[in-house]
Amino acid sequence: MPVAFGAGFYQVGRSKAQLAAERGLRRRTERRLTRDAHHDRLTGLANRSRLERDIQAIVGNSRSADRPALLLLDLDRFKFVNDSLGHDVGDALLAAIAGRLRRALRAAAGVYRLGGDEFVVTIAGRPSDGKVENVCRTICDLFAEPFDVRCHRVASGCSIGVTFLEAGDTSMSEPLARADHALYEAKAMPGSGFRFFDAALAAEVEARAAVEEDLARAMRADEFFLEYQPIVNVESGAVRAFEALLRWRHPEKGRIMPDLFLPAAKRTGLILPLGGWVVREACREAARWPAPAGVSINVVGEQFRDRAFVGHVKACLRETGLAPVRLTIEVAESVFSVDAAVIRESLSELRSHGVRVALDDFGIGFSSINTLSAFPIDQLKIDRSVTRAMMESRRDADLVDIILKLGRTFQVTTTVEGIESEDQLDFIRQRGACEAQGYLISAPMAGPEVACLLAQTDDRLSA
Repeated sequence: MPVAFGAGFYQVGRSKAQLAAERGLRRRTERRLTRDAHHDRLTGLANRSRLERDIQAIVGNSRSADRPALLLLDLDRFKFVNDSLGHDVGDALLAAIAGRLRRALRAAAGVYRLGGDEFVVTIAGRPSDGKVENVCRTICDLFAEPFDVRCHRVASGCSIGVTFLEAGDTSMSEPLARADHALYEAKAMPGSGFRFFDAALAAEVEARAAVEEDLARAMRADEFFLEYQPIVNVESGAVRAFEALLRWRHPEKGRIMPDLFLPAAKRTGLILPLGGWVVREACREAARWPAPAGVSINVVGEQFRDRAFVGHVKACLRETGLAPVRLTIEVAESVFSVDAAVIRESLSELRSHGVRVALDDFGIGFSSINTLSAFPIDQLKIDRSVTRAMMESRRDADLVDIILKLGRTFQVTTTVEGIESEDQLDFIRQRGACEAQGYLISAPMAGPEVACLLAQTDDRLSA
């Protein structure tokens, strides 16, 4: 009997111990699952889900005088790191950046990984603009030193969009949208930097939204049209081609130039159908002109990233009957900084089909000899800003000389844009420029006027 009692007591005791152990394991598992649900596995930072919860708590618990800040961070050149060094190096870079952020901001702010190469920093309470600026500068300073990751030394930078949380921000979508608008402006600045979402930016955002809404309507209403500006031989004055220039005839605002609506077209994706229309319309118009006069069309990076673009160009040439050699595709050098392999492949395919390729806006930005040697180019176009400056500055005059020599070295045609005076024309003629374009030669004109100009030019040259 005592033995039986002792065994039963031992059995009950063991069951209680097992139950306690199971409860402890379950609690640890729940805590781990909760942590996993609210933390990023790669960096260990709080994640998007935790940010949503924390924003609701911050706004809900804020006093009327509070004004918490939210900072949206986006890395510079991260896609380049992934593409050139591999995703393992990209992941290691993200973890290293997260470590620097965590150590630098532990006492001052909350740090989250939103996803991809985007991070969020929150500052609770009522931080002054000065304090938020200091935090932004601290973050930018973290990128001053390169990161040693996976046997690579990687330089990176960041752009920051800043907004303040408001009482109406019941979810994170509203403040993130404001911060994203500010981030977009910050990324336009060179190097690491930050921008606050303020009343002026809010007005710009509203204006951009109105343009974006108008663009879709304008596409349906057929409000876009092309004008053509001649490109002539410097020595003979013979017209080689016309650059097609996109315009918008707004029913209320009148004539709108592309610098006011192309950024919105890129943001909304309308650049693809709009750019496709430009190619087809320009080819259709140019096919009416007497050969060998051709047409030159500006193409942006978004169009090259569309795998259907090259096929669309070929189809337009085929449908309109325009000889490929009479079409020139103009690209700004900035497109080569992203998806270089895709751009090279597309340009090579177009060139093998007979289409000419021009490098536009040369002389500004990051113009490099490497671009001339690495990509298939037939023509260099010197930017109009360089043309304006060459008569006023010895340095800019020397720059034009260098570009013209580069053109001869690489055996490509050089075209100088923005020629508005006889002095400018004489200047580039003496230095061996091949072609000129600008208001001295002719203002942009409607399609039907092109044939008249070509006839007048032929008469003058044959006289």
